[in-house]
Amino acid sequence: MQKLSYASLKADGFEGYLVPQDAPERVIQFGEGNFLRAFADRYFDLANELSDWSGKVVLVQPRDASAKRFASRNALNSQDCLYTVLVRGQEKGTKVDEARIVSTCSRCLNPYDADDYASLMELACSPDIEFIISNTTEAGIVYDATCKAEDRPPKSFPAKLAQLLHVRFEAGLPGLIVLSCELIDHNGAELLRIVKQHAADWGWGEEFASWLEESCTFCTTLVDSIVPGRIRDKDELAAIEERLGYEDGFLAVREPFQMWGIEGDDKLAAKLPFIQAKVPGAFVVPDVTPYKKRKVRILNGAHTGFVPGAFLAGFTIVRDCMHDETVSSFMDAMLSQEIIPTLAGAELSQKSLEEFAAAVRGRFDNPFVDHQLLSICLNSTAKWRARNLPSLEDYVAKTGKVPVCLATSLACLIAFYTCGYEGRDEGGLHLRRPDGLAYVAQDDASALDFYAEHASDSTEAIVDAVLGNEAMWGKDLRTVAGLQELVTSRLALIRDKGTEAAFKACL
Repeated sequence: MQKLSYASLKADGFEGYLVPQDAPERVIQFGEGNFLRAFADRYFDLANELSDWSGKVVLVQPRDASAKRFASRNALNSQDCLYTVLVRGQEKGTKVDEARIVSTCSRCLNPYDADDYASLMELACSPDIEFIISNTTEAGIVYDATCKAEDRPPKSFPAKLAQLLHVRFEAGLPGLIVLSCELIDHNGAELLRIVKQHAADWGWGEEFASWLEESCTFCTTLVDSIVPGRIRDKDELAAIEERLGYEDGFLAVREPFQMWGIEGDDKLAAKLPFIQAKVPGAFVVPDVTPYKKRKVRILNGAHTGFVPGAFLAGFTIVRDCMHDETVSSFMDAMLSQEIIPTLAGAELSQKSLEEFAAAVRGRFDNPFVDHQLLSICLNSTAKWRARNLPSLEDYVAKTGKVPVCLATSLACLIAFYTCGYEGRDEGGLHLRRPDGLAYVAQDDASALDFYAEHASDSTEAIVDAVLGNEAMWGKDLRTVAGLQELVTSRLALIRDKGTEAAFKACL
């Protein structure tokens, strides 16, 4: 079986769409991982096919000079930066399993190689370049004072970007549109702030700082699509390659759902090829904050709201929960009765929220992804605070009542950290669920220490301690009228009859 490349596809008489190999390079992308390749690059690939925009993406590895990363660069380049994206899951109740060769990437550079660094700086001076994309993880957009202007390259991503943009500025070229995809608040604004800080540190002057502000556009964006990554099962991979007819070392898998919200105006929208090509899921709005709130409270909040209790009830993967009447009904009630009512308003309509929640349910029921409940439970204390507590507080403020499902989810969370407690070590809390399965709860050290200290408390005592832990929640939750009594009664029910009984009590 031949390796994927332009030559092998031509030899096999491939009749699908391919971006011409000599199309101009218009995008510099920091990050060559599965998410950007299956998400952002697929957007540009579709824009190439559906519009008259013609452009290639240059991939830049943002981290280290390890042999593994050089090998990855070389392997990508050996197949002409072509790769396959499998879109697998459910959409509106219909099973989806589609393959697309993404041909919008031209080459992969590692700036820790001297020749690649020179190529990157040369690329910065190309009049064809229009965009910079990044996804360097939440830890990527950080200020590192040790980075110097003379580093080749500097360690951090913002410092690398500052260098690149300064070279472009000195060449007298116009600024670029920067699309930051890292999952932090106001990612574009924060990236600009750090780039300007490096420019100030390095004495590059007010003229460059003004060029960054006036000629460049640093967009805050919100991305949403589940990209589990590569297929690890050798037999499954072999069957897929047999179906495709070629070997692909960079085949990526993702779900059908996609959303790319970008802060900006009509002028920006006119410059984004995937917007002009009307690729589904991408949009430009003045403020993405409401859409982030929707994602965090509905998608992420649903996970954190039902998963710890579902795990204790004996489930192991998300999909199975969606086929259980009690668990799925609990999740639906939590979303429709307690979370969506706190979000509906001028910015997000009731209908759009309900449609998003319906899509979330389908995403959780993906027949191709075995999403482990225990992995979702990682760091659940901080997750519940960020994802579920705001909904609870907004519901109380709006109705004057305690939301039953959200309060029950908090009781389930306490049970998850204390069920069958057997000890604490560096790995986490060693626990045992009612069916006898041993598990380890992992979280911030302070949360683990707290639960280890209170694991043998009575139901009333531990609820009082948890709700009163201001370091955990940022406030004393015992001041929320009726919350302590409801959480205590639900935890008592869980300890007596299990989390399934607690879920049923909400329905």
